Amino acid sequence: MSRQRDAELDRLKSARESARQRQQAAWQAQQAAWEHRSSARAVMNRAYESKQVAYADQQAAWEAYTSVKRANSPRIDSLNAQQERAYQNMKSAFESASLAHDMHDGASARMYADQGHAYKAESQTCVAERRQLVAEIRVARERFDAVKPAFQAAKSEFACARQAFLSAKTEHERAQAEFKRAKVEFDSCAKAFKARLDELKSASRKRREDKKSLAARAGVPLQYQDNVWISTDSNGNTNIYFGGVGKPNGPGHGHYVMDRSGTVTYRRDPFDPHGAQNFTENRRESATLRMARMAMNQWAKTQVTRRSVQYEDSDFKVAVRSGYDRRRDSIVTDVLIFDKYNKREHYHLIIDENGNELFSEWRPNR
Repeated sequence: MSRQRDAELDRLKSARESARQRQQAAWQAQQAAWEHRSSARAVMNRAYESKQVAYADQQAAWEAYTSVKRANSPRIDSLNAQQERAYQNMKSAFESASLAHDMHDGASARMYADQGHAYKAESQTCVAERRQLVAEIRVARERFDAVKPAFQAAKSEFACARQAFLSAKTEHERAQAEFKRAKVEFDSCAKAFKARLDELKSASRKRREDKKSLAARAGVPLQYQDNVWISTDSNGNTNIYFGGVGKPNGPGHGHYVMDRSGTVTYRRDPFDPHGAQNFTENRRESATLRMARMAMNQWAKTQVTRRSVQYEDSDFKVAVRSGYDRRRDSIVTDVLIFDKYNKREHYHLIIDENGNELFSEWRPNR
């Protein structure tokens, strides 16, 4: 379960890291889009200012033109009427002069001719003044026409800049939405990772508490209870290791065994020697009897009648002798069991040929 949880935590961590990288890439794309949008806005603003300046120039030229036209037009209309009257009067005067000349009325002809020339001069004066006024209007119009293309160009440039800005704005908003989506994904992955980590920490704390509680029940010394290694064998016995070098079950470790009923059957503290002395009394006697039976079975097969070593390992040595016991008037099997870690005493067992126990006790070593 722990490995599965660790694997799941690794998977969630990897997913969180991938989401973080996508969020970072989306943030960088958003920043680049924002910078492009800001640059496009600056270009658009400059184009707008240029358009406004061009518009102001055009508007000033237009107002100057309309001002001159308003001022000169009435006078031009008046001059047109005056010039027309003068022309008609001139025409009439010259016709009268011609008629008087034909009638040989020299005085009248001269008079009408002088009047005609006067009207002609008046007409020419009107024409000259009108031309001046019209020229003033034409010059004002030409000034307006001269600035009008600049405004149109500035207007077109602003329209292009505005379109570029709107495009940059759309791209930034798309990048911004992508960043928000990536952030939501990252937050979700980070939340899942934290939840899994908290779950593992909680389970780890519970396992530590359970192991500490089990160690306390077994009587493990307090200073070791926070760091024990526990396993269960096929018989349901719980093995508790603690105090080893580098780890609970390292070299020199202590070892307690607790059976299914919760009874401690074996107790060895750190750096204490191994051996039968570590079993509790009931287990020690049981182990001794088990060794006795093993020795007897082995002796029975060999049919040795003198005392000899029938079994020996790192913990026990068993010596057996068989024959007639005069005191008991019976064929007996005499068994001596030596616990190598118990230098003070040995176990002495005597049974008859029917398997009845005649003698059984711990006796001091000589």
